[in-house]
Amino acid sequence: MAETKSPGDSLLRVSINGLLLAPVISLVLFTYERAVVPNYASVPTRLFLAHFTLLGLILPHIQPFGALRRFLTHWRWFIAGIALALAPNATYWFAMLTARRKDPYWGPITLHSTVLFPLVYALANCTVSDTPKQFSQATVNIVALLSAYPIARSLAGILAAQTRLFNVTNSQILLILSVLSINYGIFQAGFPSMSSKSTSKPTKGQKQKRRPSSFSVSPLWEKLAAIACFNAFLVSMHPKLHAPVLADPMKTLVLPPKPTADGIRVQILSSVQSTSGLIVVGEAMSPPKEEDLEAYDEAGTLHSLRYLRAGHSLLGGVWFGLRAMTLTKEDVPLMDSVGVPLGDSIYAAFVLQEAARLVNSTTKAPENALIIGLGTGIAANAFHRHNLSTSIIEIDPAVYSAARKFFGFPDLDPDNVFLEDARGWAARKHSEIQEGANKEPVLYDIVVHDCFSGGSIPEQLFSVEFLQDLKSVVHPEGVIVVNFAGRAISEASRLILRTLEKTFGGQCKALFDSPTYVSGEQLEEEFMNIVFFCSLSSRPPTFRSAYVDDALGSPIRKHIFATLHLREIDLSLLREGDELDKMNGLPDVITDANNPLGKMQEERALDHWKVMRGVLPDVFWETF
Repeated sequence: MAETKSPGDSLLRVSINGLLLAPVISLVLFTYERAVVPNYASVPTRLFLAHFTLLGLILPHIQPFGALRRFLTHWRWFIAGIALALAPNATYWFAMLTARRKDPYWGPITLHSTVLFPLVYALANCTVSDTPKQFSQATVNIVALLSAYPIARSLAGILAAQTRLFNVTNSQILLILSVLSINYGIFQAGFPSMSSKSTSKPTKGQKQKRRPSSFSVSPLWEKLAAIACFNAFLVSMHPKLHAPVLADPMKTLVLPPKPTADGIRVQILSSVQSTSGLIVVGEAMSPPKEEDLEAYDEAGTLHSLRYLRAGHSLLGGVWFGLRAMTLTKEDVPLMDSVGVPLGDSIYAAFVLQEAARLVNSTTKAPENALIIGLGTGIAANAFHRHNLSTSIIEIDPAVYSAARKFFGFPDLDPDNVFLEDARGWAARKHSEIQEGANKEPVLYDIVVHDCFSGGSIPEQLFSVEFLQDLKSVVHPEGVIVVNFAGRAISEASRLILRTLEKTFGGQCKALFDSPTYVSGEQLEEEFMNIVFFCSLSSRPPTFRSAYVDDALGSPIRKHIFATLHLREIDLSLLREGDELDKMNGLPDVITDANNPLGKMQEERALDHWKVMRGVLPDVFWETF
């Protein structure tokens, strides 16, 4: 009589299977997010990620069709292996095609349902019990939910922080898992015997003799031969199974890109995984011939634009080559590391930050500057060219490297470069000053705070605690510049303004970066950059008129500096909503203990995604 297993044994087995499944699911989530975020940004990608993952984990255990269950469980390892092998291309192409619909809500839902859900389902199917009726479906659901997903989610976060994995592509990880799954499936499969045996029967009275078989192959060798054949086939198919992205364009032979339907030719100069995600430097190439420039401009074809992106956010960009304009022929344009001339910034906000040099309401002329969040280095480069001792804090080394190589950022003194988190840097400096460890601390005349990336901002860099730490390294006559990307009149902007005024004494101004006049309705509805200028001085910030040298030969600088008085936002429009914020339970200022800024930004992340898709055509986001 066959031994029956108790429900407790079955539950233990499924629990163990769930724990073994968690590392595999974590690798899938890790690679899937890395592949999707460049097309959809982090917030839209994660909006329903957990829902489809959990659905894929549960359904294999509760699907009621017996014939389908038997088929899926019999071929489970092969199905999982095929799903993993197809995942790199499926993720890239479906993400690209769904993103073209310009819907950051339904696009990820469609993508998750067609790529993520089937992949997780195929993997979870490998843990389905052959005798599911030994315990209740509810127990299986609980085991799948509690043992696999939370662990996988945590492990995926740990994997994302591992610098060693920056140089490992998503395709490599998934194809390795595919090989392991199919090889294990072959090893587990039952093979028919390949030995030849005599089928003649001895006659009566004839002595039965054992005849040796002509050949005999053991099942182990049969399986090893099948595994070898499969692996040879996979090696031949590897280039086609790899997603069409560039692991390192500078080490890859890249053919000149073909123009899109509207004539744009995008070339990737650098694409690397790093601390803040995928860091890409690309460019819309110049016309092949200079005489084609007029035809390009008449057709409205975007060209001669170099940009830096992190995930699905633009960190900055400049015009280059034929569009590197200067005010006069005598003005020498900035050059990149190989001598390509660079022109104006495509974003006015970075130039607007430079207006801190023009503040004349303080009694001290600026001698040094601190930049938090480098980007392409527009403002930092300008301060350096104006002979200010410039220091930078940048959390991502890949961004710093890109700024130096492709955007003309100079080599600063190593003591002025801090590749670390600004929160820890400011806390350390404040502590050193309080404890007297630093007898002569550097106090900065200008501090620029610009940390927007990925559709949201690091909310911990807007709390009173951080700003108080930062205030300790600001000169009493210094100017603090804070860039905020969002709606000028909103709960978030009011919260930031109140926090800045409380920390720095209430002397602040706000300017917008739009190239044209902005109405009150636009301030409430449109996504834009708002640059706050705050002073520790008792006088509100005012700006002197710009001189010719202030522009550094740049047409956009000349225009921005000449229109500062037209860009000021009436802060009373923001303060009108303070009472409403109190009624809605919002804090007066942002603190570490009560910081709703992150949630506010997440709610607007879908709008930011649409804005980014409107700034540049699809081909810029699909090529990385």
